[in-house]
Amino acid sequence: MTLRVRFAPSPTGHMHVGHLRAALPNVLLALKQQGTLILRFEDTDLERNKAESEQSFLEDLAWLGFTFHEGPFEGGPVGPYRTVERAERGDYAAAVQKLMASGRAYECFTTPEELDLLRKIQTGKGEPPRYDNRHRNLSKDQREAFRAEGRPSVIRFKLADEPITFPDLIRGEQTFQPQNLGGDPVIVRSNGIPLFTFAGCVDDIAMNITHVIRGEDHITNAATQVQLYQALGATPPQFAHISLMLDKDGHKMSKRLGALTIGQLRKQGYLPNAILSYMAGLGLGEAPRPGATLAELAENFDFSRCGKAPVRFDEDQLLHTNTHALHHAQWAEVAAHAAPFFPMGVEEPQQRTLWPLVREGLKTLADVGDATQPIITAPQQVNLPDADKPFIADALAALPKTFTDTTWAEWTTALKAKTGRKGKELFMPLRRVLTGQDHGPELAALLPLWGHAEVSARLQRCL
Repeated sequence: MTLRVRFAPSPTGHMHVGHLRAALPNVLLALKQQGTLILRFEDTDLERNKAESEQSFLEDLAWLGFTFHEGPFEGGPVGPYRTVERAERGDYAAAVQKLMASGRAYECFTTPEELDLLRKIQTGKGEPPRYDNRHRNLSKDQREAFRAEGRPSVIRFKLADEPITFPDLIRGEQTFQPQNLGGDPVIVRSNGIPLFTFAGCVDDIAMNITHVIRGEDHITNAATQVQLYQALGATPPQFAHISLMLDKDGHKMSKRLGALTIGQLRKQGYLPNAILSYMAGLGLGEAPRPGATLAELAENFDFSRCGKAPVRFDEDQLLHTNTHALHHAQWAEVAAHAAPFFPMGVEEPQQRTLWPLVREGLKTLADVGDATQPIITAPQQVNLPDADKPFIADALAALPKTFTDTTWAEWTTALKAKTGRKGKELFMPLRRVLTGQDHGPELAALLPLWGHAEVSARLQRCL
């Protein structure tokens, strides 16, 4: 059977690092096993759904290099690929009827006030709050009486009593006792919208999903879903629950980090492959090289290498990974991402020439403008001590007429012999006059790029 996996976000905002944490192992497994990768929008939160969120997700996923074989925009044989559209078609209503007919689902009329009182009684006794399944076996007359009162109802799934056991590709065999799962779960709200735990099962069955890969926080949901798959007449897919992602101090992801979007990282000048490499190193295997390609990450992905302990997301380490990737990136690897960060008027041929000169001074692509400006524009003002001005005059007089790759060495050797200066005393005034900065690309590489006329003009401007 061909491997089929899915990434199923809720389109209520922008894609953030938590979404990427969930999507990446699915992408890598599909690539490694040449399986089918499906995008599915679980748009059950009607109040928070935003049409622009779908487009934002698509742009970020494409920027990261993820390619989906089926989805809302790609189409496919088992669509639609939005929960609301499948609800309108009646997929979930049909599944509910099947569960009702087999005695595995029922209407529950318990009010919010009754549930709140039940929770208070249980917590007062030191017990974990749970629904006590009080409406499991209502008679027809009782249901009719509740309806006559105007009580709204939800649909609950009736958990079987036997232990629930299933294999997890990362955590090994998992066993849960139904009585510890919080009571019979709601699968359809009173407004008719299915909960994702139920809708996901119905969709997974219809879409022939073979593997469900997601965060450890969903592992108890898996226990409920195993019984749901079986009650709907299907074999549960293979589960793999990856470790939780915490902040760098070991706490639950803060709202700031939890909302760190892929779009923000893109605007800040991060490389997609640097982000993917860093995220792949967070408990999904051995740390890859910074800037590794998706193909390289997929080749090394294996559930046996995935850790079980929580991992820590550290923005400083992400920046370090990005910096390392930039320093070793060839122009062909970064051209599409770097071009927007160059100053206006700098076209592609010049960008390609400038890239190897500035890349080792970058942390993100947002630094490209500051790094290239001293190269393409002469400094407007240089605060040079009076004692250095005769040296600059000597430098201008000794400037070779023809520039080659050896011009810098020849020029500074001649200046050293004439003035007796060496080291920083010789190099720093030249750098300040030519670039206006104390640090930057090697002047030996810049001289042939500038040519005699430009270097001479910069020296003369200072004098």
